[in-house]
Amino acid sequence: MGFPIYFLILFAILMILVATVVVYFQVYKRHINKALRATEGKRKMVPPNKVAIVMTIIVLLTGILISYYVGYMNAYKDYEEDAWELSHSDIQTFYAEVKEVGENSILVDGIFLNDENYRGEFQYDDILEEFSRIYQQDTVIQLSDLSEGDLVSITLFTDRTGITNIFKIQLLADEE
Repeated sequence: MGFPIYFLILFAILMILVATVVVYFQVYKRHINKALRATEGKRKMVPPNKVAIVMTIIVLLTGILISYYVGYMNAYKDYEEDAWELSHSDIQTFYAEVKEVGENSILVDGIFLNDENYRGEFQYDDILEEFSRIYQQDTVIQLSDLSEGDLVSITLFTDRTGITNIFKIQLLADEE
């Protein structure tokens, strides 16, 4: 992991502040010396303490803006990385026997080999979404190709919001 670039930016801004104040002090000192030598026309120049205060405020505001931007970018990057990391509990597969097939729904009965959570009857509606696919070996089939008594594996995907959808249905047994 490299040195964060925003530290370099902050350091550069601080160096610009210091350089500006030092140069202004030198210019102010020369101006005062000229004013003391010549009493004819007095030109006004802002005192260095006011310039230092204004420059400090500018640097503080710039530092706050940079800190906000860097914090936002780091937090968003971390969120994006975490959003795509899956845990073992995000994807679950169980085996079931098809009991009934509707137009866009399916009723299945989980077999005894499954975990206790996936035994019994399950009804899935609206499974013809763009993320749900039904396969027989490596070919995509339609929901209507499934019939009562078919053995299928159902892969469920739980997203970060906690919503569980069918990701894939695989027809395991061919009735031919």
